[in-house]
Amino acid sequence: MITQDQLEAIAGCAAYTDQGQRLGQVEYVLVDDTTGRPEWVRITDRSSGLGGVFVPLRQAELRDGRLVAPYPVALIEQAPCAALDCGNVLSVAEEEQLYGHYGVRDARDEVNAEGGAGWGAMDRAQAIREGTAGQEHAVSRLRPVQPGR
Repeated sequence: MITQDQLEAIAGCAAYTDQGQRLGQVEYVLVDDTTGRPEWVRITDRSSGLGGVFVPLRQAELRDGRLVAPYPVALIEQAPCAALDCGNVLSVAEEEQLYGHYGVRDARDEVNAEGGAGWGAMDRAQAIREGTAGQEHAVSRLRPVQPGR
């Protein structure tokens, strides 16, 4: 898992799969606007035509100055938004679609598994999500961070 302390180190670094296949360069990171936790990274590789994909940071690691993601290239290339420019932030709907694609549980669901048992900030995030019903395509809970710029 990538922490806030590692944001500076992953800025612009090379990204690889855990099998050693190069994915591209880190373009920017999306952090949870409520908790500040790094959630997604946008990776681009102009040489291969990979216009930009979002990869979850929850299981990613920083190894020897490289971002290492535990997902195969084929899965990453097929991710929603891979062929599209989703802009520099994900809507709630796009984020939920990506969570499903990668088979990752939304952190808010994990923390709030027992109603009201989670952190206050996560409870706030749940309230935000519930308040966006029908507007998921237009609302985001993330903000882009470009460390070192």
